[in-house]
Amino acid sequence: MMRLALDEAKIDASRYFLIPVRDLRIHDLWVPHLVSQTPRFEVVFSNEPITSRLFKEAGFRVEPIPFYDREKYSSTEIRERVVHGKSWEELVSHSVATYIKNIFGDERLRELAMSDEPKHHEQQPRF
Repeated sequence: MMRLALDEAKIDASRYFLIPVRDLRIHDLWVPHLVSQTPRFEVVFSNEPITSRLFKEAGFRVEPIPFYDREKYSSTEIRERVVHGKSWEELVSHSVATYIKNIFGDERLRELAMSDEPKHHEQQPRF
């Protein structure tokens, strides 16, 4: 999805690397693992407290990312809208919205949000 959004924004692919790095879920090993999987870097951009702390402790400079209309453009808000059947497509690029729909991501998200409790009336999302 990131590549689709960058392509749609006409960002030259020679200006970035997209590198999938597996999350080890072990804080002590995560930074060294990430460093071993990527080209050399000096600055980490993050607003996530655990990520920031781990990289600071490993000696990296960590810079916050300025938010743009965070209440509206957040993954939580987008998921909430998808689950509750509200309009969400305008919050992502056209190519990303198309991709999500093509893989039935919106339907899958609604299904995953449903409770496993016995159905009395209509099932309500867990969000």
